[in-house]
Amino acid sequence: MLPYPRLAAVLIIGLQFSVTCGQEAEKPAEADRFAHLARMKELASSVHIFVARADSRLESELVPEPVLRYSDNTRRTLESSLWIWGKAGRPTAILAIEFHPNQRPGPRWLYEIASLATERIAAERGDDLKWTAKEPGLQLQPIPAAAPPASQPVRRLAQMKALRERFTANERAPIEGRIELRPLTSPLHRYSDSAGGIVDGAIFSFANGTNPEVLLVIEAQESDGKSGWAYGLVQLTGETVKAQLDGKDVWERETANPPAVRDSYVNGWLPSEPTK
Repeated sequence: MLPYPRLAAVLIIGLQFSVTCGQEAEKPAEADRFAHLARMKELASSVHIFVARADSRLESELVPEPVLRYSDNTRRTLESSLWIWGKAGRPTAILAIEFHPNQRPGPRWLYEIASLATERIAAERGDDLKWTAKEPGLQLQPIPAAAPPASQPVRRLAQMKALRERFTANERAPIEGRIELRPLTSPLHRYSDSAGGIVDGAIFSFANGTNPEVLLVIEAQESDGKSGWAYGLVQLTGETVKAQLDGKDVWERETANPPAVRDSYVNGWLPSEPTK
């Protein structure tokens, strides 16, 4: 447990300011933002992620700081965060934590866990969460008509950004209808794994505002002396989402209103009170 339970409790009360229909959430004070981050870190640390193999389970390690902090005024959510498991090589999973102050019967935290692994994963959090994915979250496909990966990391990053521009994504929300998601320029996370044949990898996001809804994984891979680019798409929303490569549909996920369980994605609600 983090050493800020009282401060986090004060935050939860303070964050229950009036956010009514048509009003934008007020910006929390710096002290409240600090306590809010402490609570999100406590929640992330309470989740355990495993690679679920036939004869064993290997626990992944949480990266101690979020890869992104964001908010979404269109959904009236306060400052939220993304966390990943896997300190070396390709991450195993990603977690979104969002505070919803206007939920009934009271404020609650929404969590979303998406697999980033090419193996099945499992997630646990006491009695609140016990989930094993039915399939790997990352289904990698080659990127056609892509130049070979460059030898320098800086040039490879430029290549990955150029490849990302060939992808688009959208979601369909019950009130807003079709939303064209905005690609965030910088990757959320970058990694490599020479033993696993991953020369370079990056996780990009398509967002509603700054709220990531679809993740795009791009990897430079090498095998048997040959190198090339591969991509995978990952759901990080309960809305219906689609993605396109060079204008053609290549991926789709259906609505998953929380609490929901899908083959490689799960979401649900947690109470607002800090852990005691």
